[in-house]
Amino acid sequence: MSAANISQAALTPLRHRNFALLWSGQAVSAAGNGMFAVALPLEVLRITRSPLDLAFVVAARTIPSILLLLIGGAVVDRLSRRAVMLVSDATCGAALGVLTFLAAAHAERFPVILGLTVIIGTAGAFFRPASTAIVRDLLPAELLVPANALSSLSASLAQFLLGPLLGGVLVAAAGATWAFGIDAATFAVSAACLAAIRNITEVRAVSERLVHGMAEGLRYCYSQRWLWWSLLALGVANLACFAPSVVLKPLLVKDAFHGGPAALGIMVAASGAGAVLTSLIAALRPPPRRPVTSLWTAWIFAGILAAAVGLSPWLWLAVALSGLSWGMSSLGNIIWLSTMQARTPATLLGRVSSIDWLFSLALTPLGTIAAGAAVPVIGVRATAVIGGLIAAAVGAILLIPGVADPANPAAETADAELADMDAV
Repeated sequence: MSAANISQAALTPLRHRNFALLWSGQAVSAAGNGMFAVALPLEVLRITRSPLDLAFVVAARTIPSILLLLIGGAVVDRLSRRAVMLVSDATCGAALGVLTFLAAAHAERFPVILGLTVIIGTAGAFFRPASTAIVRDLLPAELLVPANALSSLSASLAQFLLGPLLGGVLVAAAGATWAFGIDAATFAVSAACLAAIRNITEVRAVSERLVHGMAEGLRYCYSQRWLWWSLLALGVANLACFAPSVVLKPLLVKDAFHGGPAALGIMVAASGAGAVLTSLIAALRPPPRRPVTSLWTAWIFAGILAAAVGLSPWLWLAVALSGLSWGMSSLGNIIWLSTMQARTPATLLGRVSSIDWLFSLALTPLGTIAAGAAVPVIGVRATAVIGGLIAAAVGAILLIPGVADPANPAAETADAELADMDAV
């Protein structure tokens, strides 16, 4: 196949109008999120000069998302996923609009910022599972891998590279007001793109008590050995290796390599570059024949490379290894999302997505705290090495029968069986 044909194949999902609208809106919104991630901490520190207040703001956005994710997944399966995303975008845009007005009037107050942050975090608990599940409604199964690769590519560029860069420039030049205002506008763009989506065939779960619906999602995950064991193992890998990287990278640069802010910036940028590279590779290659084996192979290598960062004698090598590790992690994430979307019954996809997000997010604070506690005891290098090796070791779940090569019943059959169960 020629390079031109490969490129056309990678962009095939964008030929579907509805997905192109979704992808465009999310790319713009991701850039706004990247700006917000820079502007909010700087504004909180400017107002209160308190690291503890900053920690409260970060927690105020994370904790509601964790606590409400299972409810969000159940709601997503019972209502229109597009409508849930629209309401979430409108809520976040309104909250940021209020924050922009207060910043422009120099009337920000810490309690108000805290409350607005809680609102944004709460909306995220519904948006995350809806955004994962809706892709299945917009595209055929064979396009899920390139679609998720394109989404990963845009997020890596917009949220982790261009957005933070623009946010830093805006805050330095004109203060946080412009960054907040532009982020509010990006939510409006995302909502407009969602509103323009037409003719979706949305499969919804039968209405039932909310608690029963949440339990049904958990029972389904437990019944699928590949899914349940992967969720558990991925939670351990995030706890030991991937979540602590936010703490370990600055410490490695400062204490192990005696570098400064520029060196840390280069290491973070290398991670973004690695994610971009593997997203392109995933978009250009056909879907793997054994996706569970492929995604865990990528995550195993990500753990090994993360451990190698801790062993590296030179900064330039640590930067390269860090980029490769993050790239392999992103590749595994792309295959993981595509596999989950393709193999999960449509009526359960919102709940399964919310459980996936819960396992990913809930242990993140514990991972960062554990790393912070371990570094003074065993050192930053040993903490990085042990965490990476743990992340690689949990890939041994591939040896559990039924995990590496699970059965893949047709989604229609699974949906029919669930409908029969609800009717009884």
